[in-house]
Amino acid sequence: MPQSPIAETLAPKIRKPLGRFRPETDLKPALKRRLTKKEYKILFAEIDGTPDRETLMRSLRLDENRYRKLYESLEKKLNLDKVKRELFIDEEA
Repeated sequence: MPQSPIAETLAPKIRKPLGRFRPETDLKPALKRRLTKKEYKILFAEIDGTPDRETLMRSLRLDENRYRKLYESLEKKLNLDKVKRELFIDEEA
């Protein structure tokens, strides 16, 4: 079964995945709960294939340094165990 666009984008960012991703209908709300608004917008711009980072930075009113820090924070959050438990199906249950 092919992965959703969200799962395809998240997969390379997550070290030590906990199994299969939850359905897209569960992933979106979990990410919205766990990420700041700007982190969420940055992630979904990547998922939606927004190629122009400069336009995204301008629309979010970010400079290069702040964008980089938000992206790093986003990747750290995605690798927290409590966040991973919300993103993956518990296959041990």
